[in-house]
Amino acid sequence: MLEQEYYRFKQAIQGGARLVIAHQQELNKINVFPVSDGDTGSNLASLMETILNETSEQLSSSLALFERVADASLIGARGNSGIIMAQYFNGLYENLGEEEGNSFTSQFVKSAKLAVNHAYQAIERPLEGTMVTVIRSWGEALHEQNQHESIEKRLDHALEVAKSALEKTTEQLEVLRKNQVVDSGAKGFYLFVEGFTRSFNHPDLQLVEEEATPLTVQIHQQELVSEKPVHRYCTEVLLTGVVATKDELQAEISHLGNSLVVALNRGKARIHLHTNQPAKVLSQLRAFGQPVQQKADDMLLQYEIRQQQKAKIALVTDSIADIPADYLLTQQIHVLPMTILLGGANYLDRLTIENQEFFEQQKSGGERGTTSQPALSQIDNLFAYLATHYESIIVVTVSEKMSGTYQSVKRIAQKGLLSAPIEVIDSQQNSAAQALLVMRINQWIQAGEHFETIIEKAYLWRQNIQIFVSVDDLEPMIQSGRVPQSVGRIAQKLNLKPLVGVADGAGVLSGFSLSLAANESKMLKKIMKYHQKRRLLRYGIVYAGHGERVAKWQKLLSDKLGMVPAFVMPVSTVVALSAGAGSIAVAFEIDEGVKSR
Repeated sequence: MLEQEYYRFKQAIQGGARLVIAHQQELNKINVFPVSDGDTGSNLASLMETILNETSEQLSSSLALFERVADASLIGARGNSGIIMAQYFNGLYENLGEEEGNSFTSQFVKSAKLAVNHAYQAIERPLEGTMVTVIRSWGEALHEQNQHESIEKRLDHALEVAKSALEKTTEQLEVLRKNQVVDSGAKGFYLFVEGFTRSFNHPDLQLVEEEATPLTVQIHQQELVSEKPVHRYCTEVLLTGVVATKDELQAEISHLGNSLVVALNRGKARIHLHTNQPAKVLSQLRAFGQPVQQKADDMLLQYEIRQQQKAKIALVTDSIADIPADYLLTQQIHVLPMTILLGGANYLDRLTIENQEFFEQQKSGGERGTTSQPALSQIDNLFAYLATHYESIIVVTVSEKMSGTYQSVKRIAQKGLLSAPIEVIDSQQNSAAQALLVMRINQWIQAGEHFETIIEKAYLWRQNIQIFVSVDDLEPMIQSGRVPQSVGRIAQKLNLKPLVGVADGAGVLSGFSLSLAANESKMLKKIMKYHQKRRLLRYGIVYAGHGERVAKWQKLLSDKLGMVPAFVMPVSTVVALSAGAGSIAVAFEIDEGVKSR
């Protein structure tokens, strides 16, 4: 009997998870609250994928099953709705097993109601007409139904109550009334309990998408009405080793944004906040625990895409491409942030740590930072979102010879699970040179060229881009392997300054100079040689510190080339880690036209 009970709960949980995943695109389309960022479905699907993965193996009991769900939900939760649901699952587990002698099913029914408070407490300012309303309606209905009824009938009754509560959300919030949709997070929870109920009550049936109960409120095809987000980044952090209370965590960062949600259980905390300062959020949360997971989704970009999408082809790159933030936003280019590991904590390049803070932490901690490519789940989530909004996707990564990012993205793209075709292009470059390739591809996209044509041209255009880096301090390049140890140590003793370029996707030494001035002179001569022979079409300047050198190079090249740079900006922290403070680089496109293969 106990074994049968365990399998029924396991099948119910997995049935609920699968139904949410099947409806993720619908949930994305009706997502207008708290901001119209169109990713509620993707976020809840990410949570459900984690739950499915973590409950796939055999566990010892039903209680162990719900403990696994609680732990998995804190790890896999994304977005406002995902974290609220995660806190509910944790509350569900915490209230199980407290009354010995009662059946697990009766404990589950009681816990379903007690856990409602956990969901409400996770939110700084709970609003009715959202997910918590449906959670409360379902939990209370399940518990308060005639206790002599079977669990199957109680689940059916609670599902009907939840459905009614969901349909009423349209009239409870103004933005839902304007769009005549239900709350997307609330519907996500309803879908979970629908899949849970059907799978529990009919263990021999396989629930599929078409079997979901239709709702009286239909999705309208017109453009959804929404307000521009006040804060740009939907920021989330998973902390471990937390000893603070939920109230202490909320008090620490509530002034940095809105839509604050905190899920906390057994030393782990998942925090959600809409903010313009994700790096500051991380800086303050570090005092309470170790950051092991983060995200900072660009809600303003998502809003702009929903309001006026510029193209049907999505363009994606990684954060090593040094592209101005304003250009990324106005041109609607998506960025996968690289991960930086420092002092046992993880950070998102360009988002949750800045160059100056990175160098200060590295110096004070006496530990060299390292980097890694975006997580597979992060890539998967982005692709799921893009497939909802675009007809096809082009990804331009840092050179395969410099990072594993290309292979990671390629692996996800080759799954073949998305309807949108994806092309992953190895830029064979990095930094500003990678940025120039992305900008060129964007021009072709905005001109309305076909997907296949753009891909063919992009592979050929890589040979028209060059970059040179003048390095002040050799140590970071030696440590990162950009310069061989033997050569680097000799050059250090002689105080030589290297000039670095890229050939066939790999960093190469273009020579040494006895001084920084001589090194810069050599770089200028190489640039002018290209310009005189083939003419430069566009160039960019990037740097790590030393603003006076940047101003000098900007004026020098503007005068020599007769055109201003396309951009002047700091390098990404990932690039700064290997190039070192004081480095400066110039990347440029040469005019060779596009030949046929």
